[in-house]
Amino acid sequence: MPKIIIVDDDDDDIYFFKKACQQVSPPPNVETLNDGSELLEFIEQGKADNSVILLDLNMPNMGGFDVLRSLNASDNVNHLVIVTYSTSTNPSDVRQCYELGVKSYITKPDSNGELAKLVSTLCQYWFEYNHAPLST
Repeated sequence: MPKIIIVDDDDDDIYFFKKACQQVSPPPNVETLNDGSELLEFIEQGKADNSVILLDLNMPNMGGFDVLRSLNASDNVNHLVIVTYSTSTNPSDVRQCYELGVKSYITKPDSNGELAKLVSTLCQYWFEYNHAPLST
């Protein structure tokens, strides 16, 4: 079953994302984490294997940029599918995320309809069309 890990401190964003996932068939398994330190622990435990990670940039404690820097330092970023999922459209943020190894950069949609379309496209691309090496 497809698995998406969403790392976001905004409860509303998580709620609407999960609701949009229910409209996808089959619905992905969604794991929610509230900040970057939780994600790093999750990765360390091997729980992020074969998942798409949606990473918000602006979070308390440990934000997205900090996570990406940490994963680069441990050479783990290339083994993961990390997609930035942010409200920021700042070209500097986009560039920096790609330099730090994200596989894609998505701006959070403004409406529930657009979010449902995004989740459907995300699942279709990453779980149907894309061929990624699976962890063993």
